[in-house]
Amino acid sequence: MRSASLAAALAAVAAASMIGLPAHAAGSAQNEAFQKQVFNRTIDKDRVHACYKRVYDAPHLASHPQQNVRTMTLLVTGSAEDPTSPTYSLGLGVTFRKSGAHFETYGSCGTIGDGTPNGGKANVVNCGVDCDGGAINVALKNEKSVLVSIPEGARIWKAGSDSDEPSNESRRFGADDKLFRLDRAKLTDCLPLVGDGDEKAQLRKGQ
Repeated sequence: MRSASLAAALAAVAAASMIGLPAHAAGSAQNEAFQKQVFNRTIDKDRVHACYKRVYDAPHLASHPQQNVRTMTLLVTGSAEDPTSPTYSLGLGVTFRKSGAHFETYGSCGTIGDGTPNGGKANVVNCGVDCDGGAINVALKNEKSVLVSIPEGARIWKAGSDSDEPSNESRRFGADDKLFRLDRAKLTDCLPLVGDGDEKAQLRKGQ
């Protein structure tokens, strides 16, 4: 499936070339605080995961007529193949109004920095979608929630698609699909965003 191949490719890129987030270097207090809040631990070995989601009900959508996103699921993965330079990647799954189809996208993330979500007061991980497909930023809100910013929309693919071409459904991101609050969920809720069998097993174990 396309989702499995894309996720594997992004993992390889992240491990090989992404600017990392030092867990035990100068200024690491900021980084460790982010890791502990997102993963409930610092990234010191192997991979760790965190899952967040939101299902918008009919009253919410009625009060936000320009929001097209109906559900959103976020998987954040931290990797420490190099213990001195942990890296992040993400998978994002969405459904839209009037559509039962599921779409997904994946991103590789850079270093923690100040960003626009939450008024610029939260640490933000900035992630780029494959092939210049847009930006997705993840900011801390509190111990149970994150803020996901998609300022200009993002390329998406139908879940399970083998095609390398992005879906034209990306146009479905509406004028009010810029900032989302997602709440912590069970790791198994993010299983559809993982194609690798070993990684699925990790999520089932709560890792």
